[in-house]
Amino acid sequence: MKRLGMNLLAAGLLVAGLPVAANAQAPAAPAISPEGMVGPALYVTDPARSLKFYTEGLGMKLRMRFGPADRPDIVVGFGPNPAEAGIMLITDKSGPIRSIAHAHGFDRIALRMPDLAGLAVRLEMLGFKAGEIKLVHGSIRMMMVTDPDGYRLELIETPGKPAS
Repeated sequence: MKRLGMNLLAAGLLVAGLPVAANAQAPAAPAISPEGMVGPALYVTDPARSLKFYTEGLGMKLRMRFGPADRPDIVVGFGPNPAEAGIMLITDKSGPIRSIAHAHGFDRIALRMPDLAGLAVRLEMLGFKAGEIKLVHGSIRMMMVTDPDGYRLELIETPGKPAS
């Protein structure tokens, strides 16, 4: 099929009066070397509240904060290494902060976490709602939580870690 396409292209060039090189090949795309995932960017309505949820609630680390002091963009992740995937928390830089309209398509972010029972207690103590811890796929403990702006997170208990 590819050869047929090349033959049709060559025939079209001949009809147009343009020269055709023997065994003409399409140019190769340049090679790329992906370096990893940066992570999702979530629009938030209250950066301080979201930072509290992700750092104090889930135990993530503040990696960087940039932009205006009253409406910063924030990057959080597990550990300080900015080369590892994290979550970017972003908001409007000026004017009124828009409400978030969740739509069909994005469903959730899945994170590996130790000790879901302890995590549930910590979230509740901070004023956030923890979901029910369920056994899924036969042996995996999982809890769904929702961040302050309605983004769903699937927390999967890390195997080999203590379970309460």
